[in-house]
Amino acid sequence: MLNRKALLHCRFLGGLIFTIACILGIFPSAVRGEDAASNRTLQTALTGKFPPFSYYDSNGDLTGFDVDVSREIARRVGRSCEIVATEWDGILAGLLAGKYDAIIGSMAVTSERKKQVLFSQPYYLSGAQLFVHRDNPSKIYSIDECADKRIAVVLGETYQHFLENNYPDIELVTLKSGAEIFEMLSQKRLDGFVTDRLVGSWQVKQANRDFVAVGPMLYQEQIAIPVKKEDAALLASINTALKQMEKDGTLKSIHDQYFGISKTANDSNSIKMTTSVVARKLIKGFGVTLGVAVGAILLGLTLAIPCGLILAYPTGGWRVVYYFVRTMVDFIRGTPVLIQLLFVWMGLGLIPVTAAILTLGINAMAYMAEVVRSGLLGVDPGQARSARALGLNRFQQFRHVIWPQAFRIAIPPLMNSIVALIKDTALIAVISIPEVIREAQSIISVTFEPAKYYLIVAGMFFAVTFPLMKIAGYIEKQIKAKGFVHD
Repeated sequence: MLNRKALLHCRFLGGLIFTIACILGIFPSAVRGEDAASNRTLQTALTGKFPPFSYYDSNGDLTGFDVDVSREIARRVGRSCEIVATEWDGILAGLLAGKYDAIIGSMAVTSERKKQVLFSQPYYLSGAQLFVHRDNPSKIYSIDECADKRIAVVLGETYQHFLENNYPDIELVTLKSGAEIFEMLSQKRLDGFVTDRLVGSWQVKQANRDFVAVGPMLYQEQIAIPVKKEDAALLASINTALKQMEKDGTLKSIHDQYFGISKTANDSNSIKMTTSVVARKLIKGFGVTLGVAVGAILLGLTLAIPCGLILAYPTGGWRVVYYFVRTMVDFIRGTPVLIQLLFVWMGLGLIPVTAAILTLGINAMAYMAEVVRSGLLGVDPGQARSARALGLNRFQQFRHVIWPQAFRIAIPPLMNSIVALIKDTALIAVISIPEVIREAQSIISVTFEPAKYYLIVAGMFFAVTFPLMKIAGYIEKQIKAKGFVHD
């Protein structure tokens, strides 16, 4: 049985976790802004990085074929439209987790997907096409000549599964976006790539690359709108809207706006991003990145100090709490932060920013707690005995003698943990947060200049982390100069 002291420690730790959870929005669901009014909004998902279906225009606004279709469908079903830009490789999981109502992002109908979701009637037809460099150094003229060749596809698209099942001899390269594929093919590090014929031709013109389509279309596929299986009523409304749009010519009009026979990629300046728009998007995204980082750092430090104390002194009434904290810290440190992020976002049903702060903060806590533990154990035990001899109680010993010395020891590795956390914010793009990496990717999807913009983002991160590293070095020198290094 637990003694009274252990019970008090358990209640303290549980109360701390509950309080932080309430602040971050885990309890209750009302904190997440879920109310009856949300039922009047049609939330649709797409990537925002798939021009001309979805991209950011010269004003930095989301536009494209799928965007216009989304807004028209929402208008016809009597709802306001809210479009969520997210990553393609997690877009279906987000739908199943209830993060949005439907995906209007050029998703192909497949038998595997039909097992998980309900699809609307098709709103356009697509076809897979092989593209190669105009120089064609590998002398490829059809998909049948690609054995042992490096052929790229975007991760998670149906082209990946088609090639895996039908052409196992191909060396398949999966990348996150078409811009990355274009860059690698321009450098002739790939032999070719497979994508939608219409989209691929459009993007090649837009990027002004020396790529050409070779061979016939690999297959044709239907593009439709998926919803969750329990949303049959919503699906019926979407199908009604699509039939109306098809009958009155609205769907054809939207299609012709982007793919009309006289339309070329350079006919409009809307696809070009001005320097001011690029700067605004990157600065705004970096502000979101730093906001998440600051929130996670504060949460991590708040939890790390009591957890580090428990780990450093696993005796007496702390024993039960110690095993709980030890297990939690080991589990967090032993699992990928990306998996933790996706679990918190989808499994707990949190809004993206809350999920990011909670995940990164708890992850930082695990590493910072070990740092705090090391700092506490680095203090000579004789210091505590001397403090007791002076008549100080346990709290006074910790407050005035133990902690100041332990903190000085812990400062350099704590700063390293903070720097690592700031860099880890790059992962939160996968849960639809418009931070700087995602904003850079949306720019790259239009400009097709990944090296340039990733270098700019790297410089932005360095401008924040480098001063922190220098501050840590300065503090360490000051500690040594004051003679505290061996205390």
